[in-house]
Amino acid sequence: MPEAMRGQPDLPRLRGGSKTSCWAARYTFADICGHSPALVHARELARRAAQAECAVLLLGESGTGKELFAQAIHCASPRQAGPFVPIDCTAIPQDLLEAELFGCAPGAFSGASAAGKPGKFELAHGGTVFLDEIGEMPVEMQSKLLRVLQEHQVVRLGGVAPVPVDFTVIAATNRALDEMAAQGQFRRDLLYRLDVMRIAIPPLRERPEDIRLVIEASWERKSRELGKEIRLSEAALRVLERYRWPGNVREVVNVVERLLVSATTFVIEPEDLPSPLGQPRVEASSREPLWHLAAVVAEVERHTLEAALRQAQGNRNEAAHLVGLSRASFYRKLKSYGLLRSS
Repeated sequence: MPEAMRGQPDLPRLRGGSKTSCWAARYTFADICGHSPALVHARELARRAAQAECAVLLLGESGTGKELFAQAIHCASPRQAGPFVPIDCTAIPQDLLEAELFGCAPGAFSGASAAGKPGKFELAHGGTVFLDEIGEMPVEMQSKLLRVLQEHQVVRLGGVAPVPVDFTVIAATNRALDEMAAQGQFRRDLLYRLDVMRIAIPPLRERPEDIRLVIEASWERKSRELGKEIRLSEAALRVLERYRWPGNVREVVNVVERLLVSATTFVIEPEDLPSPLGQPRVEASSREPLWHLAAVVAEVERHTLEAALRQAQGNRNEAAHLVGLSRASFYRKLKSYGLLRSS
């Protein structure tokens, strides 16, 4: 325990296992579907990290299930009874980020509560902080985060007395933090602090043997939630297995919900699937006629758009420039291929 925390009273803990707590984790390792070697390896690393209570850095594309992993790690850790506090680094305006993370003292600024307000780090005391999209955190805020992780205490905005905090940190990103650190866009010392256990979560297209499991599990869960008794035919399921799922597991969940909500029959057939779900992957062309030129061109175009987005690290304007399209045309194509999602 850091010296600054000795003799300090414990902060009240939220019960992470309570269903009434807004800071409760809901998912466990049992909710992570798949038997592919890459996923099994990632899940095993996550289990070890949970028991060690060490800092974890989750790497993966948007929609691969980084928060699912983070919640599972928390629920398998000795801190499972404590709060699980997610922080989306892209959702909080920069001018409010410090107050949200560190809290504010009474009357710290115009409009501030007269009683003061605890920040997310204080609320996570005894539990886990999940820093989603850590690569988007401003550099000046990164230094303050590093100090919290080193000293295990925070000073509220406008305050003077340090408040002890004790939490495990899990960070996640779809960006290349090593490259960002080399370019001075991310603090290297903070990266070292967060990168105790690095876990790469594979995209769904790289584990095709898991696609059926993910679809069936999502279908069962959403059917139960919506109270629908609708079945997915084997033929429709085979079509969905051939789809690339650029939006990963998140896209599967969205498509399953859309199909269940819009269904007009008790069995979903291939013709009920929305475009472009029925378009085959190039890899599946051995089972499909090779002269379906439109499908082949569409597949190549989708690959090109995805590659441009990766090259531009998610910057859509830069990606549009790379492929020689206007911003409006690029966005229309992203939408047509189901790629227009938040990073």
